[in-house]
Amino acid sequence: MSKVVKAVVGAAVIVGATLLSGGTLTAALIAGGLSLAGSAVSLLLAPKARGQEERQASETTLQLGEVPRQVLFGEAATAGSLLDAFNYGGKYGTDWEVQLIALADHRCEALVGFYVDDEYHAFGGDGDVAGFNGQLKVHFLPGTAGQAWPSHVTANGPGWSNPDSNCKGVACVAVAYKADDPEAENPVWSGGRPRFLFIAKGKLCYDPAKDSTVAGGSGSHRWATPSTWEWTNNANVCRYNYQRGIYALDQVNQPDQLLIGRGLSEIEAPPDRTIAHSATCDELVDGDKRYTFNGMIGADEDFLSAEGYFAAAMAGIIRQPEGSIEVEPGQAKAVVAEITDRDILNLAEVEYEEFRGEGDQEWINTVIPRYVEPAQKWKMHAAAIRRVYADIIVDGGQRVDPLDLKQVTVEGQAQRCGEIRRRMGRLQAKAGLSLGPRFCELEEGDWIGWTSARHFAGARKVFRIETYQRSGKWHMRLELREIAASVFEWDPETDDTPNTATATQQDPPPAIAAPGAETWSVTGGQVSGSRGDQPALFLTGASDDSLAQAIRVEYRTDGTTEWVQVADFSPKMTEKVITGVADGTAYEVAVSYIVSGEPGARRVIGPVTTGALDGSRGARWIASKSVSYPLASDDDSIAVAAFTGVLYDGTSVSFPADTDDMTGLASDTNFGVFYDPVAGTYSAHESPANTQMADRSLIFVGGQTTSDGGTYTPPPDPPPGSGGGNYNTP
Repeated sequence: MSKVVKAVVGAAVIVGATLLSGGTLTAALIAGGLSLAGSAVSLLLAPKARGQEERQASETTLQLGEVPRQVLFGEAATAGSLLDAFNYGGKYGTDWEVQLIALADHRCEALVGFYVDDEYHAFGGDGDVAGFNGQLKVHFLPGTAGQAWPSHVTANGPGWSNPDSNCKGVACVAVAYKADDPEAENPVWSGGRPRFLFIAKGKLCYDPAKDSTVAGGSGSHRWATPSTWEWTNNANVCRYNYQRGIYALDQVNQPDQLLIGRGLSEIEAPPDRTIAHSATCDELVDGDKRYTFNGMIGADEDFLSAEGYFAAAMAGIIRQPEGSIEVEPGQAKAVVAEITDRDILNLAEVEYEEFRGEGDQEWINTVIPRYVEPAQKWKMHAAAIRRVYADIIVDGGQRVDPLDLKQVTVEGQAQRCGEIRRRMGRLQAKAGLSLGPRFCELEEGDWIGWTSARHFAGARKVFRIETYQRSGKWHMRLELREIAASVFEWDPETDDTPNTATATQQDPPPAIAAPGAETWSVTGGQVSGSRGDQPALFLTGASDDSLAQAIRVEYRTDGTTEWVQVADFSPKMTEKVITGVADGTAYEVAVSYIVSGEPGARRVIGPVTTGALDGSRGARWIASKSVSYPLASDDDSIAVAAFTGVLYDGTSVSFPADTDDMTGLASDTNFGVFYDPVAGTYSAHESPANTQMADRSLIFVGGQTTSDGGTYTPPPDPPPGSGGGNYNTP
C-alpha cells in the first residue's frame, strides 16, 4: 500500500506563565515555546510575511509525498495531499483511475464543491457527478472515526479493504474518473488527466460564548465534548481553538494526540476573555461579518506566524494581557486613563516625535490589500487600493505598504483591514515617558489620553501603549504611539471602493465542431514514381471553419481504434496524399480542426482500400472487375467479354468485348493478355511476357491457356473457361 505517511508535529511543551512583579513581560511569555522579544503590540495588523502567495499556491496544488499536518478553519480551498492512486476496470485494468486525497487532519463540516480543471461543481452528495457522462465519482469522508471508503476503493485499491485503513480523523476525498472511449466524438477529458480543487467547510470549533459553564457564555458547547462543537469562520473563535490545539480524533483529553496548535489549558487560555472579541468579529459591517478567518495553517508554521495570520485577518494587534497572549481585533476603544505633563515623573526624560523618519515603515500613505478571491478560483487577488491623493502630495510621493491577507476571502473585509492600516500610517506621533505607581495597572494595548502644554500647546492626543516596564518602585515606563477612534470607523457609502479589477468568470467556449459531412472525401489507390507504384490514400476537400488554425489528418486500419497522425496542415489545404500505408488494405481517415491550439472533434471518412505495391517495371494491374472471369479460349484464340475494371491507382476503365485481336495462337500454351487503353486493343503474349509486363502503358488483364485439339485437362478446382485455363487474377 502506498499511503503517504504524514508528518506529525509533537505536542507542545506546556510551560506555566507567571507575571513577575518588577520585571518585563518578556520573561513571562508563555506556553509552547512562544517568545516575543520587545513589543507584541508593535506587530500591527499583518506582519510582512514572505511567501504568502507561494504558500497559497501550494495549498491549491495537489501535494505529493510527506506533508505537514493541516488545519482548515472556516471555508477554504485546498487541493489536498495525495494518499494513494490506482487503476481498475476494463480489459487491462486501466479504465478507471482513483485518487485518494487528504484535505485536513481533523473532522470537517462539509464538502461544499470542487473544481474540475477550471469548472466549478457544487457537491451534491457521494457518487456520480452530473455532467460527466458517468465518468466521474466523488465521495467525501468527513474525518470521523467510523468513516468508510466507497466500494470501488475497498474492492480495487491495494491495502484499502481493511476497515482500519479508513484514515479516521482525517477528512478525505475519493475521486474516480474513467478514461474516454477512443471513439468518443466529444471526450469528457479532452485536456488529459483532470485536476481538482476542493472547497470545504472546515473545523468544528468550540465557542466559549456558547458554553454556559463559562462566565458570560450561554449554551451547550463544552471543550471536553467535541460533539457539541459547531462550524464557524469567526476569526477569534478559530484563533482560540488554535490556542487550545487540534487533536487527533478530537481527543482533547489526550495531550499526546496534539497535532497542530499550542495545546494550552483553559488556565493558560482563559475562555471568558474571548467572548468580547468574538462578538466584535461577528458584528455586521455592510452585510458581512466584521472579521472572518477562512484558510489553512500548517503544523510547520511557528506559533508567532500563526498569530500574525489571525492579527492580519482581524486588523488587530498581538498583546499580552495579564501575562497571556491574545489578538485584539481592530476596534475603537475607551480611554482607560488621562494624564497631563504633571503626571510624568521626569519631563526631561520624555521622548516625543511628531513625525517619523524616511526609513520608518509605519509612515505610509498607500496600502495594497491582497486577499483570496473565491470567484478567481481561490487565488490571491488585489482588493481596491486604499489611498488619499492629498496625502501622497503632502508626503512627496507614494509610501506603499503591501498587505497580504491569505485567510481573508471577502473583498470588503480586505478593504477594511487595508484602510485601518492606511489610517494608522497617517498618525505618526510616538512617545516614551514614565508614570508613577498610580498607573501601575496599565497594560499593552490600553488607550490613554495625554494633554500636554509642553508638546501639544495644551491640546490632547490619544495614544496606545506599545510596551511597558515596571520597576521595583512601581514606576511605569511606557512606549506610546498615536491612535484615534476614527481609524476604525467605516461608512459603506463613502469608504467602500468598488474593485474594478475583479473579473467576471466567463463561460467556456463551445466545443470545436467536426468538419461537415460532405466537406472532405477520401479514395484509395496508388501513386506512381520513378521506382514504381505504392499504395496511397487520396484526401480532398476544404476547411469549413473560418477559425481553424490548422487541419489535423489521421488514419487507422479499418476495425482498429488507434489513430496515426499524419501532421497538422495549413487551413488552406485542399488535398493530401497519404503514403506509407499497406497495400490492398481498408483504411479510415479522420479530419479535425485546430482552433486556439485545441483539436476539435474528428470527422471519420471511409473505409476505402489502398492500391497495390508495384516495382518500377510493370504494367498496371486491375484491382477489381465487374465480370469475375472475362477471358475465354479455344485451341488458337482468346476472347474477352466486356467488363469494367478499377485499377490499383483508383482509375476506373471500361474494357470492350473482343474476339478478333487474339487469333492464330499456339495451342496448349499459357498467354498473358494485355490491353492498350490508348489504342483500345488487346494482345496476347506467351508467358512470362516479360517485355509487356515491363510496359507501363499496358494494362494486364489476366492469364489464359489455349486448349490442345479441343482437349484441356484443368488443374484442381479450375476457374471457368471455354476449352482452356484462365488465371486472370493478379
